[in-house]
Amino acid sequence: MSEFESTRNTKTIIITVVVIAIVAVGGFVGFSLLGGGGSTGTTTTTGTTGTTLTILTRHDVAIHNVFEPAFLASDLAQDAGITDILWKTPSGEFWDDLIELGEIDVAWGGGPTLFDQLMRDDYLLPLNSTYIQGILDRVPDSIAGADMKRTYNGDIVWVAAAISTFGFTVNHQFLDDYNLPTPTSWTDLAGPIYGSLLPNIRTIAMGNAPDTTSNTRIYEIITQGLGWNEGWTTMARMAGSANIYGGSVETQQAAELGQVGISMSIDFYGYLTQFRNPDCEYILPEGQSIVNGDPIAIPATTQNKDLAEVFIDFVLSPEGQALWLDDSIRRMPVLEDAFREPGAAGAQDLYAVYNQTRATTGIDFNDTLSLETNAAFIQYFESVFTNAHTELQQAWGAVVQAYYDNKITEAELDNYAALLGAPVTVTDPDTSVDEEFTLAYCKSINNKIIYDSDFATAIKSAWTTAAKAQYNDVYNQIMSLYI
Repeated sequence: MSEFESTRNTKTIIITVVVIAIVAVGGFVGFSLLGGGGSTGTTTTTGTTGTTLTILTRHDVAIHNVFEPAFLASDLAQDAGITDILWKTPSGEFWDDLIELGEIDVAWGGGPTLFDQLMRDDYLLPLNSTYIQGILDRVPDSIAGADMKRTYNGDIVWVAAAISTFGFTVNHQFLDDYNLPTPTSWTDLAGPIYGSLLPNIRTIAMGNAPDTTSNTRIYEIITQGLGWNEGWTTMARMAGSANIYGGSVETQQAAELGQVGISMSIDFYGYLTQFRNPDCEYILPEGQSIVNGDPIAIPATTQNKDLAEVFIDFVLSPEGQALWLDDSIRRMPVLEDAFREPGAAGAQDLYAVYNQTRATTGIDFNDTLSLETNAAFIQYFESVFTNAHTELQQAWGAVVQAYYDNKITEAELDNYAALLGAPVTVTDPDTSVDEEFTLAYCKSINNKIIYDSDFATAIKSAWTTAAKAQYNDVYNQIMSLYI
């Protein structure tokens, strides 16, 4: 089990501005920015109508629709007087703001890094009451080598409510239509064959890292598993053959709808797509993935700690865990007992997948490193791939075309790809020193990216400018071969 020490940094959050913005627009636009739906009133409503529990989550509406009625109908909720749930679903950058405002009772879903960031900044309560400790005992400490509980300063602060792997979904009909092979690894996806239909057809869907925690985890797996420089080169080749989408749902739908042949996928999106479209298949890259525990926790500012514990009790009960197996979700529970519930009778195909997931052997993923680099990592991804995508795709398409035109060898293709993917060097806005985006530099500026918006804006612009120049240089080199 990982042990994290406190590295709290004070973040200046202009909460008053947020509140004024909500009032100024009549509660609609401002509230939507923070991801809510329904009333903008206080977190808890008591009296004859009972109590409303407010949940901050990255889970989509299909999960809300399954868990809310089941929980509210349970003896646990009725005995506690909980009669409603208010869901708030903003992107991760707004989570600490809402927790600071004291509006949140439960934080649920979004991956370990997001919750480790909340933990680092002291936004999570220790799960140390006698009641909650009995609930935590139901959950194994680890599955397939991955932590299912996170300990911080001696106390557990989050526990996994579900498990996931990370891979990609293929649409076999698309691949067959364009005579493309079925990939089995990240390195396969970097192959020139997937860029052979450029400029007209993109074959891969990738999510923009700041907009999808699950796709970000894939990119971190690639850089940790293949090595920093090789990982960025692999992703540059993939991104050159890809469309980049705004979130994980849009990314997944691209394969499901046959718009591309391969989509980056967290496993439950892959299995759901496979269930909906028989042309599709979720592929777990053997030896190139990990198992994640997806957390649930109690924010430090809740006024309803006891009620939050009741919700966690339900989610981590066999009844609650079986809800993950619903046909609209099809996700792996953290408890095997879920498969013994009456409602799980039709999910035996998922039981085989669950056992496969528990037996997964993946890379030795470093959660601490993810926490130390995540903010800078996702902003660099957006800067050099998303914001410079036109130039990247033009250059990669030219390299691939030159390869198939026999203008360059496979070894030369690899050399040009390495030039495309090489971490850029820019002048640091604070020190005026030229800095390559190495792993060490990524770690060194991570907190600046989080807490200094001027620095973040300046260096992102510099990264994009440098990336475009890098891609254009490779493109011009290739074009010179045709003169």
